[in-house]
Amino acid sequence: MSNGTKPSEEQLQYASVLQKVGLGGLGILILGFFVYVLGLLPNIVPVNKIPEYWNLRVSEFVEYTGMPTGWKWITLLNHGDVISFLGIVLLAAASVVCMIAVLPVFIKKKDTHYILILLIQIAVLILAASGMITGGGH
Repeated sequence: MSNGTKPSEEQLQYASVLQKVGLGGLGILILGFFVYVLGLLPNIVPVNKIPEYWNLRVSEFVEYTGMPTGWKWITLLNHGDVISFLGIVLLAAASVVCMIAVLPVFIKKKDTHYILILLIQIAVLILAASGMITGGGH
């Protein structure tokens, strides 16, 4: 760090997990792209049809293509154009994964305040991602 102090154990743990999750998410996105473009699995939206849908609103895109909304995509992971969603989810969940990873460090230190803050943050983020609040999920 620039002020001459060493990073804390929890900072190192968070950074280490963030690097792994980030690279993993990026790797899944790249792999998913090639699976989609090369047609290694069936697709919901054929690659050659994508330009036809560029100008559509999301609701129109979903109507014309049958692409799932909310968490319904999980049931379609056997499709090339849906696999990339895993990478997006992993990247979107990176902060939660990192918080879960540093939780044992705070527990070991018996730092009750940070344990409570992390548990609340994790719960709120998971609840928000679940779609239970809005009924839709994203």
